[in-house]
Amino acid sequence: MVFTEKNKQALLIGLIMAAFLGFLVGYYYWLSKPVIAKTQKERGTLNAQIKKDQAEINRMRALIENTAEREQMAEVVRRAKERLPEDRRAIEFLTLLRDSLTKTGVVQTRVAPEAPKRRALYEEIPYSVKGSARYHEFGQFLNLIECNPDRFMRVNGFSLSNDPNRPSIHPMEVGISTFMFRSR
Repeated sequence: MVFTEKNKQALLIGLIMAAFLGFLVGYYYWLSKPVIAKTQKERGTLNAQIKKDQAEINRMRALIENTAEREQMAEVVRRAKERLPEDRRAIEFLTLLRDSLTKTGVVQTRVAPEAPKRRALYEEIPYSVKGSARYHEFGQFLNLIECNPDRFMRVNGFSLSNDPNRPSIHPMEVGISTFMFRSR
């Protein structure tokens, strides 16, 4: 079969168009399609984040409109701030400790501060308390320390032993930590 000049040009144009079409299909499948898939995945993730953020905005708007709940939350923060001071207030702690000792009948022989422990947002201020108490008084004392409404305090450890000369009075040592908020 003999090709005329016109047929050769038509065949050349057809091959060029086929090559161009092949290039476009290859470009789509090997370069564009992965990018499109990645973009769609990112779009789904961003849409989920937008929904989450929108829900948070709606919750904040509801809180702004709900004055009673906002005031209640402000009161909780105010009480927590009172219980977690920004300075050591050792005198306040010792007063609360003395009141707890007096209420329960626990006799203290020594109260000694220990080295403070710095944390990310607060400082832990440990104390060691030695003394003696009856078993029931000792339990009440621990409860008053842990549930104190005026200051955050925690019992970090304790030891209770037996005195053979006075079996109802037990020598004790309690580690108590109080806390201080660090704003820096």
